[in-house]
Amino acid sequence: MPDPWIDSVKSSGQLSVHSTLAGSWRTLFADALREFNTLSAGHRLGVTLTATTESGANVEVQTGNGAISCTYAGATARGVLSGQMMHGRSFLFSVGGKVEKAHVYVPSGPLVNTPRGQRPVGTNVMKLILVHELVHACGLTNDEHSRDDLFQASPQVDPGTNASDDRVRIESGGRMSWMPPLVLSATTVTAIKSLWT
Repeated sequence: MPDPWIDSVKSSGQLSVHSTLAGSWRTLFADALREFNTLSAGHRLGVTLTATTESGANVEVQTGNGAISCTYAGATARGVLSGQMMHGRSFLFSVGGKVEKAHVYVPSGPLVNTPRGQRPVGTNVMKLILVHELVHACGLTNDEHSRDDLFQASPQVDPGTNASDDRVRIESGGRMSWMPPLVLSATTVTAIKSLWT
């Protein structure tokens, strides 16, 4: 069962997000926050994300490749993240069953296999990876992963002729569809709402 954020954050309905992303990720950061907030408003999730340049944000976002670690209130979380993969890694620090801090890592240079060999994946897929990790920052764990929306555990990327045409496959009700546009399933919506409303 996922943990809700501490009462002061939950009652504000807002998470502050600080990014040290660079390159393409830095450009995508604002778009990913807008995309999340549009989905949140449409589904009435009860939480919005706000970028901040100040230290002490609720959520810290950065790239990773290899060993990753973060510390909060004397506790350290460690893991490994391949910089070429199609997924990130998030750590939630809870005290007394309530989240007080989130650290999000996205892969430094995700690659997709194409008929002409590997190449960097397009920005549409990168944005999905980042929004997926921001959903984790809301309090959801890997146990809440779904198969029919942006919160799937392992995105199935269909490479386009160009990187800008890359998209992610999803299956819902026996029907295949693709993102973008990014979608949240009823299951994921219910899981987020249970923590925020």
